[in-house]
Amino acid sequence: MKTFRRLAVSTTLGALLATSFHLAPMPNSAAPASAATNLLVDSMDSALTSGWGSPEIGSVYSVNAASRFSKSQGIGAVKILPGKNSYATSTLKESDVAAKVDVSFDSIPQSGSVYAHVALRHSVDSRYETSLRLTSTGKLTLEVSKTIAGKKTVIDSHLVASKATAGQAYRVEFTVTGSHSPVLKARAYSGSSAPQWQIMNTQAGSAVLSKAGALRLGGYLSAAATKSTGIHVDNLQVSAASELNTAKPQPLEPDDQPLANAEPLEVDLPPLGQPQSPTPAPTPEAEQQLPAGALYVSTQGASNATGTVKAPLRSIGEAIAKAKSGQSIVVRAGSYHESLTVPAGKKLHLRNYPGEKVWLDGSSAVTGFTSSSTGYSTAWKYDFDSSPTYTRGANDNKEEAWGFVSDSHPMAAHPEQVWVDGARLKQVKSLSSLEAGTFHVDKAANKLTLGSNPAGKSVRASTLVKALSIRADGSSVDGINIRKFAPSVPDMGAVTAEKPGITVKNLTVEDSATTGINVSAVNNQISNVNIKRSGMLGMNAVYSDGLKVNALNASSNNMERFNSSPVSGGLKITRSRNIAVTNSTMANNNGPGLWIDESVYNSKILNNDMTDNTGHGLSLEISAKAVVANNRIINNGGNGIKLNNSSDVDIWNNTISGKNRVLNIVQDKRRGANKSDPGHDPRQAFPDATMPWIIKNVTVKNNVLSNTGGGNAIVAIEDYSRQLTAEQMKISLDSNAYHRTGSTNPNWSAVWSNAAANPSVYTTLSDFQKAEKQDLSSFEVTAPTVLNGSYQPTSAVSGKASKATALPSSVASLIRQSAGSKHLGAFPR
Repeated sequence: MKTFRRLAVSTTLGALLATSFHLAPMPNSAAPASAATNLLVDSMDSALTSGWGSPEIGSVYSVNAASRFSKSQGIGAVKILPGKNSYATSTLKESDVAAKVDVSFDSIPQSGSVYAHVALRHSVDSRYETSLRLTSTGKLTLEVSKTIAGKKTVIDSHLVASKATAGQAYRVEFTVTGSHSPVLKARAYSGSSAPQWQIMNTQAGSAVLSKAGALRLGGYLSAAATKSTGIHVDNLQVSAASELNTAKPQPLEPDDQPLANAEPLEVDLPPLGQPQSPTPAPTPEAEQQLPAGALYVSTQGASNATGTVKAPLRSIGEAIAKAKSGQSIVVRAGSYHESLTVPAGKKLHLRNYPGEKVWLDGSSAVTGFTSSSTGYSTAWKYDFDSSPTYTRGANDNKEEAWGFVSDSHPMAAHPEQVWVDGARLKQVKSLSSLEAGTFHVDKAANKLTLGSNPAGKSVRASTLVKALSIRADGSSVDGINIRKFAPSVPDMGAVTAEKPGITVKNLTVEDSATTGINVSAVNNQISNVNIKRSGMLGMNAVYSDGLKVNALNASSNNMERFNSSPVSGGLKITRSRNIAVTNSTMANNNGPGLWIDESVYNSKILNNDMTDNTGHGLSLEISAKAVVANNRIINNGGNGIKLNNSSDVDIWNNTISGKNRVLNIVQDKRRGANKSDPGHDPRQAFPDATMPWIIKNVTVKNNVLSNTGGGNAIVAIEDYSRQLTAEQMKISLDSNAYHRTGSTNPNWSAVWSNAAANPSVYTTLSDFQKAEKQDLSSFEVTAPTVLNGSYQPTSAVSGKASKATALPSSVASLIRQSAGSKHLGAFPR
């Protein structure tokens, strides 16, 4: 492989200068793999002033703007304009491929960021992509993202250099293998030695790219940049790669579907100790990705083994006991019926073997049923705690809106769970209520009784309480999936992150009896995690300053129908500071999608989807200082956004639509200066000056506010304590698109607080503008809908983008959009 020759270029890249200098040879400069494995090879040795022509091996390039591409003196050049993508594509016949290319940036951007992209399995609107991102400060980051049907999600990132320089060449390597659960691996480096893979991610669920696609190579420059720039590339090679997971996952993963009626059929697991499919042989490539000195675990291992890849241990618990602080534990494919604790003082890194599916399973097969007049019974020896609150042994709260369990769902707090052929059964309180699809537990008689005939069917029941308690600072869990555990409410969750600096990523937590994941310490990170079908709540966080939640998918939670308040739904965060929820989806939950509550200070809620939840899409309550930007909040049963007793909130460029009040800003009697009002953060001095719990300084701009019929108003600002006018709350609304389906549906465009007097109500936006001098650049549309099937505004809204307020840099930088741009609603994904 030849030396990368980075050429000096003009700012327009119109002409390559004759002078060049050579960088040190890039690593892996041995002869390339045989031509039989190469799908595309381009040494960039041809001379072209427009486009890239054809590589030495592979399909001719297609470029989106030929004038931005050239080849000269053995280097490929790409001109990148502010706010524009420049890219070349070449068709690949294989789906499992490994790409490598040398990249350099021509300049540090004066503002914003410049990207160099390498994408695989590319189609018109979907791809897996790795990017080098260079900021105006010289920070260089490697990112991996997925784009599915036009929606881009950043999966993970890694800092390559804190102070990069223009002209420095970096080798970028990106590999995508697998179909059912594609494995993405990426690294970027300079010098002569390749590091371990810096980003590894296993995709799961139904929205994966499994088929072959094109290579896409190019770059992007933030629209905020004032000058064009460019990248140079060399030594491009794409070769066929073997799928790491050559054996089927054990057991097969259930389909990724919400539990509307019954779950799909699930493969029954053999009891521990019975033969399972052999563990796949280790691959040299995978071993190179893993840290030296790791302990290995396999369902085919032995308790007295050394823990090497060839002599693995039998259980993860044995590996935790054997491991030293700082060590990694690598788990091979299979199902592990264990309840694990990472003990205090022993920092450990648990991860799956690359490309292999690992499950911690809290359920066991149940047999021995006998038929009687009351149902089908068998022995039951498990006695789970059914405490309905976070205080073990306490009775449920009696105060209105504070009770966890309702009379209509009295068994919600009982953690027992049973499945017959994968279909979830409902627990009933008495044998007299037993019918098909239900079960009853008699603790006194140690008996489990089903209302459905189990003959010839697989019956499984949760028999373990918790999956994983992480109690050591700096530990991580990557790719260890969790299912069917039975934590009670005071157990806090199937997975609990209890110390600072913990990372949980690339995994699924499903069918937890109450809560999926709980975080109760600072500086934790949750990334690329699916939480579904939890009994009460997908994820909870408390005292979790610095929490970063990215690419969370919390769906179909609160299956047991706990009361919506005090806790339920997709994600709830309380008593925390400096938190971020980004690029996440909270959908189809019974309760709120996202609930920020009880003295949360400085939250960033960016680029999320909150859709089809029975409660509010977003609830921001007795908190302060928040940015809510570029979210899509659609078709929720409650308000789109309910802002309750919170101050200093910026609400920019969201698309909010539903059959209720779209934006409901409400003050009540609670005050931060009143110590008897619950919800204070006890870690802060009282009174906490940052938490007045009084609405003040709320800015609402560039939003699409669509009421599809109900809730009596599009926007409402009210004070139930009857003390504050909307002016005293300092509400600022402008440049929003109001939508209603008819002149009286809803009744009002706006409700405006008048303190002690009844609030003013305005039938039309025009009446509101004239009376209150608010929303002067906003407009109102009366039509059946203003959103298309992808939640993008129709021309009735998008055609009036000139009415938008120029996006301030403080918001633009958070959502990776161009400062000064004018757009209504959420930006396209």
